[in-house]
Amino acid sequence: MGKILVTAKVNPDLDGSSCTLAYSNLLGKMGQDAEGSIFGSPQFEVEYFIEKHDVQIPQRQDESSDDWDLFVLVDASSMKGLPKVIQVEKVIEVIDHRISEPEKEFTNAKIQNEIIGAAATLIVERFIKVGKKIEKDHAKLLYGAIYHNTLNFIATNTTERDKSAALYLERNYDLSKGIIQEMFNFATQKILASVQTALESDAKEFGPGWQVGSYQLVVWGSEIFSQRDNIVKSLNELRIRMGQDWAFVNVIDLKSRKSHIFSDPKGEYILSKALGAKFKNGWAKLPAILRKQIMPKIDELIVHR
Repeated sequence: MGKILVTAKVNPDLDGSSCTLAYSNLLGKMGQDAEGSIFGSPQFEVEYFIEKHDVQIPQRQDESSDDWDLFVLVDASSMKGLPKVIQVEKVIEVIDHRISEPEKEFTNAKIQNEIIGAAATLIVERFIKVGKKIEKDHAKLLYGAIYHNTLNFIATNTTERDKSAALYLERNYDLSKGIIQEMFNFATQKILASVQTALESDAKEFGPGWQVGSYQLVVWGSEIFSQRDNIVKSLNELRIRMGQDWAFVNVIDLKSRKSHIFSDPKGEYILSKALGAKFKNGWAKLPAILRKQIMPKIDELIVHR
């Protein structure tokens, strides 16, 4: 069949990183020649497991390579943001969990795209289905990814399948929610140390023909809001540097279960329509909502207005 690379977007979050490692391992257990690797730099939640749990994360620079024959994508539904090595016609499988249409781009791929909290849940379910054991370090990553992607189970994208997968990992791999609180606290301290660095590492773009800067910070507690001016300054500098038409940042405080969204005037108008949000001095406060939930609403409004 050829050598398979399993990977996610460049600079992947914990969901993409955990799925990359665990699913490549599962393919190997099933007799396939598969390798999992992330491209770019891991995000703060991933750094927590590297620094505090000594989890090994294979990392590569985002550059072209002919090391692989075929590709499997996890926690990704389009070519936007993928590593340079990916060849669209050689993608044989896509595993994701968001509103998207990957079948339009990846016509040769088997696709599982289900609207649930975390792609990690889909990977856990696959291990259970075939009766294979998850490596302990991978179980830790998957467990963290489920909690991170569901915002500690408060996000509206959370499903019973996500909760069941997390419970399965707790019971079978001696895990507890203590590491989840540590993970969120670790990431929060990293963000507080440098808001601009955090935003740069999270840089996203969205939409064909659009240059929308879409940024997200997930923190525990309100201390971040003492840096509102720094957030606004950093966002505006990034928007100009990236050549973006407009930009917004979604700051999610897990402790208060709220999203605090800042945008420039053009984005403020669009977001107020898309989300029914009321902005004051550039900021709006909503029940916790993820970027991946915001973007389809923006797209829907832009396409049909």
